[in-house]
Amino acid sequence: MAGSVARRFTAFVGLAALWAWPFWLLTSVLPDTVDVAAILVGAWGPTVAASLLTWRTAGRNGVKALLSKYLAWRPGLWPAVAVVVVAFVTTVAAVWVTSLGGVPGGLGGGPPLFAIPVVILVNVFLGGPLAEEAGWRGFAHPLLRERFGPGTAGVVIGSLWGLWHAPLFLLSGQSFAVGGGDPLAFVALTVSWSVLFGVATEWADGSLVPAVFGHAAVNTFLGTYGVFAAAHNRPAVVVGFIIVAVASLVVYRVRARWPTLLSPDAT
Repeated sequence: MAGSVARRFTAFVGLAALWAWPFWLLTSVLPDTVDVAAILVGAWGPTVAASLLTWRTAGRNGVKALLSKYLAWRPGLWPAVAVVVVAFVTTVAAVWVTSLGGVPGGLGGGPPLFAIPVVILVNVFLGGPLAEEAGWRGFAHPLLRERFGPGTAGVVIGSLWGLWHAPLFLLSGQSFAVGGGDPLAFVALTVSWSVLFGVATEWADGSLVPAVFGHAAVNTFLGTYGVFAAAHNRPAVVVGFIIVAVASLVVYRVRARWPTLLSPDAT
């Protein structure tokens, strides 16, 4: 069982890189006007990989079931709202701490703050959320969590998720696609987000709606509004999201054990 899980996960990560990295490497020779298109096409690597591996074992119906997780609104709505609010509060708190208790003039730049809902919606469709989440949370998370639990699954997936973006850091001029920040800080964030989004996916009975909107929210707050690109914000941002990830996992585990803790037979 463990060997099968390891093989499938390794195949998934390998296929995701095999799809994405050639497109991203092409940006070193493509005109600047089409760089973004190549980056966006490459971002579909996780979903392509998940679809291929699912089709191999479960056929067309399996792929349909995988992608239908994007449309599971009923179980995913409130976890999605919670994840977006948590991401916003964490970002604002990090900027507030960085500004030594002053009132930040914004999240670092970008559109007016009242446009945040629209920007999040745009980021759902452009970039990683729809392109990646069927792979990371739809395929890889349930694969690993059955063997290792949601916490370990989140850490492992988050580490590989961050490293999968490596070409965007290494290629000149492409780091804007990952917030323009430090690679180690970025990996720490992808690990924390992976745990948070994984827990939200559990609460949503496998719906990808929370992960998609959570992914779009962090892209919006840290990327579009330039919070991650500002080096002085990064320590507080990273620590803030790590705390949130650990807290979400603790709450999830306590909630899962709540009936047992309340049982008259509990010792």
